[in-house]
Amino acid sequence: MILNESQILERLLDPDPERRIIITPLIRPEEQFGPTSVDLRLGTDFQVLTRSNITHLDVVKSPEQLSQDMHKCITSVKVNPTQPFVLHPGEFALASTLEYIRVPLDLAARLEGRSTWGRLGLQIHATAGFVDPGFSGALTFELSNVSTVPIQLYPGVRISQICFFQSVETRLPYDKKRFTKYSGKMSTAASAFFRDPEYARIREAQEALTYQY
Repeated sequence: MILNESQILERLLDPDPERRIIITPLIRPEEQFGPTSVDLRLGTDFQVLTRSNITHLDVVKSPEQLSQDMHKCITSVKVNPTQPFVLHPGEFALASTLEYIRVPLDLAARLEGRSTWGRLGLQIHATAGFVDPGFSGALTFELSNVSTVPIQLYPGVRISQICFFQSVETRLPYDKKRFTKYSGKMSTAASAFFRDPEYARIREAQEALTYQY
């Protein structure tokens, strides 16, 4: 069941901290509330993937080495509220919500783009639109411009919306998952794929083969 605007508001004001949805700062509720969603705003921090002399990200390197390689491919940009971040056609950038979000254990959420921006060619996520029960922090945008003209994006502009779904209370909240990587982040977070356990197993298997020969 998807929550409507009255149910979302009830959860935002719930005196029980375990049931309460947190969206803060909620600057203009009259502008942000929809029938079954709340609009979220763009933050001030961006990370742009840039060209580098790295031919590829070698997943058998150590997490520390891969983290250094990732930094060579990323340019961090911080803009003032009155300055635009320009996303050019075909460009990809990470950003985050201005708001801090907390999802109770008996709800899940979806982050989606607003149709106003979709009609200009802005995509706000590639695959990561689902928000687990127990998540807290800023949500990351995976911004792509699929149009033929640059798009100016100002911090504080409503580019997305979040909706909430009722579920049975989870026993495995997001921040308690063993390999959680993004819980509690307050600004734009780059990919930490190299910390997934699969890559540790690949490294171990390759090292074992090396020793055999």
